[in-house]
Amino acid sequence: MGGRIEIIKESSYPSIDFAAKELKEYLQKSGYKGSIKFVLACNDSDNLDSFSIKPCDGKYIIEGSNSRSVLFGVYRFLYELGFRWIRPGNRGEIIPKISKIRKDISIREKASYKYRTLCIEGAASVKHIIDLIDWAAKHYMNGYFIQFEYGTHFFKRWYSHSDNPYMKPEKFDVEDAKVAVEIIAKEAKKRGMRLEKIGHGWTCKALGIEGEGWDESQNAMEMIPEEKKQWLAMIDGKRQLFRNVPLNTNLCYSNPAVRSAIADAIVDYAEKHPEVDAIHFWLADGSNNNCECDECHKQRVSDFYVKILNELDEKLSAKGIRTRIVFLIYVDLLWPPENEKIKNQDRFIIMFAPITRSYIQSFANTKPEQGIRPYIKNKLEFPKNAADNVLYLEKWQEMFKGEGVDFDYHLIWACYYDLNHFTLGRVLHKDIQYLKNMKLDGFISCQNQRNSFPTNFLMDVMVKTLWNKNMSFNRIVDESFSDAFGKRDAKNVVKFLKEMSELEKPFFEPVFIPEPDESRIKKGIENIEKMKGVCASFSSFVKKKARMEKGAIGWSWKYLDFYLQMLEILLPAYKSYLNRSPDCEKNFERVFEFVRKNEKIIHPALDVSTFIKVLQWRINEAKGIS
Repeated sequence: MGGRIEIIKESSYPSIDFAAKELKEYLQKSGYKGSIKFVLACNDSDNLDSFSIKPCDGKYIIEGSNSRSVLFGVYRFLYELGFRWIRPGNRGEIIPKISKIRKDISIREKASYKYRTLCIEGAASVKHIIDLIDWAAKHYMNGYFIQFEYGTHFFKRWYSHSDNPYMKPEKFDVEDAKVAVEIIAKEAKKRGMRLEKIGHGWTCKALGIEGEGWDESQNAMEMIPEEKKQWLAMIDGKRQLFRNVPLNTNLCYSNPAVRSAIADAIVDYAEKHPEVDAIHFWLADGSNNNCECDECHKQRVSDFYVKILNELDEKLSAKGIRTRIVFLIYVDLLWPPENEKIKNQDRFIIMFAPITRSYIQSFANTKPEQGIRPYIKNKLEFPKNAADNVLYLEKWQEMFKGEGVDFDYHLIWACYYDLNHFTLGRVLHKDIQYLKNMKLDGFISCQNQRNSFPTNFLMDVMVKTLWNKNMSFNRIVDESFSDAFGKRDAKNVVKFLKEMSELEKPFFEPVFIPEPDESRIKKGIENIEKMKGVCASFSSFVKKKARMEKGAIGWSWKYLDFYLQMLEILLPAYKSYLNRSPDCEKNFERVFEFVRKNEKIIHPALDVSTFIKVLQWRINEAKGIS
């Protein structure tokens, strides 16, 4: 006769119901036949996630500071038993065989940062995102952010397969996106995760036109009501769509009617969507694209932005709506207001988005080089040095004392510049550790939804450091690679990737912008020859392991094998890039063909669409196209 798994829930929350279900099902998957009793308790004491696991009178009490922390505690208990989730999806799940459970597990943990959020970018299917959310909750991430109202642009990138003739296009329109977002929101909410929405598109909503992506539109101007065409930013004496892209078109923010229309659109959305915990309010995307009319010239864009924030808060407060608003300091809005101040600071979260920064060094180990540059409307030059970017945040923080997060881009483009991830991994680790020094309360990763190629290392660095900023880089390396490749062989993989990352440094970042760096080019060419040798000496071992190993660890070796096959083509392509060879484009096209033909196998780990896009930039650089 089998044993019994008894779970008592002291509070009623969807995430605690889910925690109980996960705990029971995983123990059953492990083959556990014994009897054990759990109490899942939520003390509702703190928004900062924490949990405790303790044995008491023959049972285990798993208690969380809030309902989602109970779920985190369950996953931590399972981790202690040997369960692992080494990448999103079922290819990452490691289920141990358990015959008995220790009676002395006692753990207490608390998050280092309040906000630990993933944001949609790249190309993604609904399943990709659900797998990511599931993995994220298992690693204590507590928020998911869907850019735009429906994120249609990111779904279409996947379902259209426009850059891969070997994948059959699938129908996906705005109606499909609406259904997708409902499914994703439910998946996040049943895990107790915070749901954040929109950001891009409020300027389009104020005009009454579509703003679900960065595509050009030839007829959007005709869709704008005649009386609202005067709301468009005046640039070079004309009020029109900025380069025919509605999303990149700013408005005439000195006009009170424009400001009210934007605030009213956000209030209306908040009223209809109480499930959204934080609404992001951003102006148009792009840069140096703001209104040049006489009235707009009188103040900085950030002054008008703060006016909208204050009006928005007043209107939300009048309706008793408590939804948090995330406001953005990014490109033109890096320069803080000169006259306006945010009145109700508890309403808002400041979001620092240093999109023009370098990822070769972290916030922690750089010093300002150029300081804050002059504010000259539509002729702004943006900081590239990480520390210079922080200076702008500090100026905003002189006025705004509320909560804040870093919205950063390590895992969207830079992850394809350092494909071996060790240079970037150290930067990411130090950046997250340094957030406290920047007076920030967390991190939103604007990233591809699939980041497990050739390994899941960058994702592991992010989630582990956000939960415990004191965890050392070396400990993360040991845990990540031992779990993914097995303790015996992990050191060989680490040695390979470390060496490759170091050799890749000269061409981690573009070498031709703003002008060719001949010393880096020469060093890069020399290093490519060394990299070929490193790959050749490692590839037979990896192929052998890919054939032998099964399950999640087997997939780790299979992805690494695909990666080494790709490097056989990619390294010569990079050499032609550094040489500015006429064959550069042809050589990179061979790489593109390789990932396209293998996308049906590797897509859970690699965003092929974004990977190709980033490498296309290399081709353009070699051609002298900025």
